Amino acid sequence: MNIKTRALVAAIGICLLFGGTRPRWTQSIPPIADAASTLGDLKGIEELKTLFNEDRGKPRLVLLLSPT
Repeated sequence: MNIKTRALVAAIGICLLFGGTRPRWTQSIPPIADAASTLGDLKGIEELKTLFNEDRGKPRLVLLLSPT
């Protein structure tokens, strides 16, 4: 067996060994988003500013997505 084949077999073995388990510290973390979270369309920059400033002191993320 060459080195690439050995590395692939080792990687598959590790995935099979640890793939179905989670570390204990991740089991107690509550979900980040609740069921009421929705993604909506903005009607203008002023609406974005208002929504952004409402959550002062909380982490915020603004994503600009384009269909093209």
